[in-house]
Amino acid sequence: MISTNLVSSIRLGVNENLYSENAYANKTYSNCQIAKDAAKKLDFLILVIETLQINATDALFLRAKNIGLPFEYSSRVEFWKIRCTNPLRKAHTFVPITNNQVDALVKLISTMAESLYPLIRQLLSSKEPEGLNDERWVLFSTRLKSLIKDRMNLKRCYISTLVNDKSNAFFRELLVILALASGPGGYSRLKASLYYQN
Repeated sequence: MISTNLVSSIRLGVNENLYSENAYANKTYSNCQIAKDAAKKLDFLILVIETLQINATDALFLRAKNIGLPFEYSSRVEFWKIRCTNPLRKAHTFVPITNNQVDALVKLISTMAESLYPLIRQLLSSKEPEGLNDERWVLFSTRLKSLIKDRMNLKRCYISTLVNDKSNAFFRELLVILALASGPGGYSRLKASLYYQN
């Protein structure tokens, strides 16, 4: 089973003001370094967003403009280059992800997670009828695995394990992370999970 220790906190509501308080965020992480798997985690979270929403790429670019991110986050080519910092992709760069890129992607993912929270909650809910929940999970996991096969290097053991995992434990964890990335403190929780202290 593939597991990560990203966030162990509870989900609250939304607070758009958190996304603009860069001074506080920079001060908080000044003595920290980006975790080695940060690019991978961010790319997988975006894959989940693409799985949950039709035309997610266009929605991501529009949201990037709306929250004032630089041009590279609303340009297909430039955004693809940033995502290629994930070493598990078929085509990847050896340029490490930067602090500014982490910050921008966290803002983007957090705002998208807020709008997708009702869908995320349905998938994670234990109160839904079991048959209906199973159907939703089959659709979700099938689409996500299809995206992984299309974009990731299937020769990597990590990817082949994900694709063949019938428990979908890692996918469930990604959904929990997205749920925790929305609401007040969601931006900070997600960002904190991508750094380690020196």
